[in-house]
Amino acid sequence: MFHKNWSKLIVTLLVLATALVGFNTGAPALAQESPGLIVIITPSHDNPFFKAEADSAQAAAEELGYETLVLVHDDDPNLQDQHFDQAIALGAKAIILDNAGADASIAAVRKAKEAGIPTFLIDREINETGLAASQIISNNYQGAVIGAEEFVRLMGEEGKYVELLGRESDTNAHIRSQGYHDVIDEYPDMVMVAQQTANWSQTEAFEVMETIIQAHPDIKGVISGNDTMAMGAMAALQAAGMTDVIVVGFDGSQDVMDAIKEGKIHATVLQPVAQFGPLAVQQAHTYITTGELPEQEKLSIDCILITPDNVNDYFNFAPVEKPKGEGLIVIITPSHDNPFFKAEADSAQAAAEELGYETLVLVHDDDPNLQDQHFDQAIALGAKAIILDNAGADASIAAVRKAKEAGIPTFLIDREINETGLAASQIISNNYQGAVIGAEEFVRLMGEEGKYVELLGRESDTNAHIRSQGYHDVIDEYPDMVMVAQQTANWSQTEAFEVMETIIQAHPDIKGVISGNDTMAMGAMAALQAAGMTDVIVVGFDGSQDVMDAIKEGKIHATVLQPVAQFGPLAVQQAHTYITTGELPEQEKLSIDCILITPDNVNDYFNFAPVTTG
Repeated sequence: MFHKNWSKLIVTLLVLATALVGFNTGAPALAQESPGLIVIITPSHDNPFFKAEADSAQAAAEELGYETLVLVHDDDPNLQDQHFDQAIALGAKAIILDNAGADASIAAVRKAKEAGIPTFLIDREINETGLAASQIISNNYQGAVIGAEEFVRLMGEEGKYVELLGRESDTNAHIRSQGYHDVIDEYPDMVMVAQQTANWSQTEAFEVMETIIQAHPDIKGVISGNDTMAMGAMAALQAAGMTDVIVVGFDGSQDVMDAIKEGKIHATVLQPVAQFGPLAVQQAHTYITTGELPEQEKLSIDCILITPDNVNDYFNFAPVEKPKGEGLIVIITPSHDNPFFKAEADSAQAAAEELGYETLVLVHDDDPNLQDQHFDQAIALGAKAIILDNAGADASIAAVRKAKEAGIPTFLIDREINETGLAASQIISNNYQGAVIGAEEFVRLMGEEGKYVELLGRESDTNAHIRSQGYHDVIDEYPDMVMVAQQTANWSQTEAFEVMETIIQAHPDIKGVISGNDTMAMGAMAALQAAGMTDVIVVGFDGSQDVMDAIKEGKIHATVLQPVAQFGPLAVQQAHTYITTGELPEQEKLSIDCILITPDNVNDYFNFAPVTTG
């Protein structure tokens, strides 16, 4: 007969053996000894959000050599307590926890701390500080605000809507709802006809929505506290044939991302869950190996709005890893003395280097022969691609052809060439559209009458002709607008100053100047200022920062901004796609609309791009 103590020992070993079935050592039997066990406890993996955070934490821990035990509490604090007891009994080095209640989890975290085991919270916080080693959470309020702003926009700022709430015990449910209403309640025509919990559950959300639809068949939108409930709401709406109802979720779950691609859900707010687990594991590893805890207990990470525009950039709660580029991209533009060309070269260079390419930035000074030498250099260096703002619509054809024959694609920006099928792409401003809106503003500022001057760009540049045509297609409709001089200044500020000095002597009664670019507009303005003609209306074209500043000072009256900050990065992305996949854009030419800049919106743009606010 076994002794009673032996019997107890065998039972204990059996329990431990059962528990260890959940371990994943990830190493052969003879591998170096593990630094210990990390226990990962989350809500149910039926929700892909929690599965993703558990998987990422487990992968990060095992990569560092730890054994792992992954457990699920199903939002049951009692089951969570049992998991903590198990972790303590097993001598875990740390616990990674997405908890089962902001209040209900406090005792378990305290118990682990008293046992010498730190708990690193992820996603959900607890309502007491000083117990957890850290609390890594999404900025739920910020995420709710950007989600609500998009919801309001999609709703057209009006209409009946429904809000689905999360679990009452989860702090995040309340924070998100508060963020939603701090935005939506500012719009009196947005009317909430139902607000009901579905406890983070897809099934429950489906059932709740079925009931709401019967009572309110005229709802226009649903905003949900998480993606799982959003999927349930979407299913109920689809079953009812209400496919045009706007649905916005919160989490960034892949099923909702797929539904956004299909047009069934309209937006979600992605929590960077792929960061939570690995970051908590790294904090745990630092503590285990050095005894150091994070300086601040709470760390809040901003969320990301997901719409059809960027849904393909993320997968399984993380940015899509795009292949890094290798090799050289050559960027060739006109002189950087013109801030327009400097901005496009700088933006292209930054985009290429961010993708991992080496870059070589060259200037052709509008000299086709110098441009040819640059192409020869790019070919000799084995460049992967050339980004080009060219030195002449006809004069550049041979260089682009030579590069193509050498197997190097050329991606044109700003200026096009007079032949198709040679360049990989031609990304240009909609110069005609820009000229039209510039001319319309010029006519308005002139009061539809008066003598004016037009300064033309370089003869060899197609854009000069297109802009002039756009100007005259508007201005010539006004018989009291009289052009007394039309002269080229070849895009040059110095030449524009000299030209305007001569014109002023012949026509001291001019009322306005419309210029083919901003550099010439600055030269014209300087000549007018020197002559004391400070009330002459000047309108430019480009959106250069010096002209934007002159608009603020009242010395220039308007310009047309080309979105040059888009040109270089877009061309680089096209080049990167070609280099890594062999695919070229479906259409060779892409035209991007310009923006009229006046004193009313001049502060909204800087260095050819919209001002971003944090």
